[in-house]
Amino acid sequence: MTPPDAPHAAPDTASGGSMIGQLIRFQAVSLLITGVLVAVLTFALTWQSLNESRNHTLEQVAYSVVRHGLESEDANAPDPPDAGQFVSQIWTADGRLHYSSTDDDGPPRQPPGWHRLTWAGANWQVFTLVEEELTIQVSQADDTRTQAFWRTVPTVVVLLCVVTLLLYVLLNAAARRSLRPLGDLRLALGNPQHPAQLPDLTRQPWPRELAPLVDTLQDVFAQLAQSRSAHAHLVTRAAHEFRTPLAALKIHTQLLGRQPDEAQRTQHQAHLLQAVDRLTRLVNQLLKLAELEEPDHIEPTEQLDAHGWLAHALALWEPLARAHGVSLTTDLAPDLLLTGKPHTLHAAVDNLVHNAIRHSPPEGTIAIVACVQADASQTLTVADHGCGMPASQRASGGSPDRSSPNPIASAERSGLGLAIVRRVMALHLGTLTLTDTSGGGLTATLAWPATDSPAVAPTAADQARQQ
Repeated sequence: MTPPDAPHAAPDTASGGSMIGQLIRFQAVSLLITGVLVAVLTFALTWQSLNESRNHTLEQVAYSVVRHGLESEDANAPDPPDAGQFVSQIWTADGRLHYSSTDDDGPPRQPPGWHRLTWAGANWQVFTLVEEELTIQVSQADDTRTQAFWRTVPTVVVLLCVVTLLLYVLLNAAARRSLRPLGDLRLALGNPQHPAQLPDLTRQPWPRELAPLVDTLQDVFAQLAQSRSAHAHLVTRAAHEFRTPLAALKIHTQLLGRQPDEAQRTQHQAHLLQAVDRLTRLVNQLLKLAELEEPDHIEPTEQLDAHGWLAHALALWEPLARAHGVSLTTDLAPDLLLTGKPHTLHAAVDNLVHNAIRHSPPEGTIAIVACVQADASQTLTVADHGCGMPASQRASGGSPDRSSPNPIASAERSGLGLAIVRRVMALHLGTLTLTDTSGGGLTATLAWPATDSPAVAPTAADQARQQ
């Protein structure tokens, strides 16, 4: 068994082999098959061409005898280059053999035209011509043609091997050159010196086949950059959120030990409890946000009875509202049905209502309005009359505005609660909109479609705005 503190080995990446190696092997097999087929076709065409050429030669010899007749041969003259390759014979009208180029009589006389026959243990191709009462016959043995064919085979084989090798070299070079952009892409995706450094793949043109992959990688990098920026911003918010209650804990703990008066001690204990409650809520918000950020976080979409759903939530919000001297009002259509994920949607509205309660003045009113629009989209609005939020802060998606007259309230308005709301709206394929309330305050509007079909999933730009 592996000790608990033993380092875990990195999983081996399954390798499917080299693309270049696979391509080269495929080329080699393809060239081998193609070479065999080309060789067979070449030999067949060469044999056919040789036969046609020899047959044409037989005809020419026969017609040459007709045109020029038989000339007396000089016994001392050297043999012509084609001596022994043909057998020429001439018969007179009475059937007497007048001439034969061989010592014996040669193949028997045939009718006019082309013939194949067996004579003297060999196969012969024979052409017979009848002109001016003379029968001219020219014959050639198949062995002669076969020998001529095999004399050409080595040259043809050498040429085929040279052409095949040259084609293999060219295809190999073309394959390596074509796959070179993959190596460039691998180098571009090499390990950066810093995790935040993502490669910019738009600096060079990519082949048409790699362009979709590069575009996808660029989108992934953009989402990673946005996610890293959002997480860095969230860490900053969480640190700011924890700083205030932790400072209060420290101050009131120190003062608690220095106050002999029981009333003062009770007051400091109450402040300590408030700081602990604030820290508890922050921890719960962080846990909820971490739960929503899990990639396997799946909650089914249901149809909700808006009146019953909000009635259950109001029972949790009203004690806090009474403690702050704030009243809650709702405006819902009769028999209103909302479609959404109940628990995550409750988390979003809960954070909006808690923010509104904390920032509403005493005797203030918080209005919760829900309805279904004509285009089947759903909206839920939480409006308060508190300190509001500067326009610059709303334009930046709720980021803290350091120039606000009340920076502490401004930071609290933009804390983990709004991050949870934005994440919930992303899961619902919806949006969070922050506007001014008429008469002062902040109005937060949640809008999402009645269905969460992937066909209307938010784009990277929408997600960036949500972040």
